[in-house]
Amino acid sequence: MPSARDRPGRVELAASLVLALLVSAGSALGQMYKCVDERGVTQYSDKPRPGCNEVDIQPIPPVWGRVIPYREDLKAAEQAFQQRQLQRDREFAAERRKLADAMRRCEILNAELQSASALRRVPDSVAHDARIARLNAEILQKCR
Repeated sequence: MPSARDRPGRVELAASLVLALLVSAGSALGQMYKCVDERGVTQYSDKPRPGCNEVDIQPIPPVWGRVIPYREDLKAAEQAFQQRQLQRDREFAAERRKLADAMRRCEILNAELQSASALRRVPDSVAHDARIARLNAEILQKCR
């Protein structure tokens, strides 16, 4: 497997990409400035200049009225999460019980088939053959 020394420039490229992402992320969180020049023309900038004032950028209000700040109810969210977790655990336990019951049923069917197949002299061979066929069909249907 080639090492980093065999691939010149890859490490430097990765480092420069990480640096570029960090720099661009910082500018996304920047402040805006409003500048009005001597002719009364208003310009906006992300860099402070002489004669410019900071601008508090607010979201556009919705059509139906004022902006309502988002308030997350952490206590209710935690309770809902715990309820979902309990429900998932209950469903998992029920599924596990169902699977264990099915496995026990298959063990019983296999033991019954083994004992029925081990009989050498059967008084009613037609009923015996039908029982073995029924056990085989049930095992195929429920135990595979």
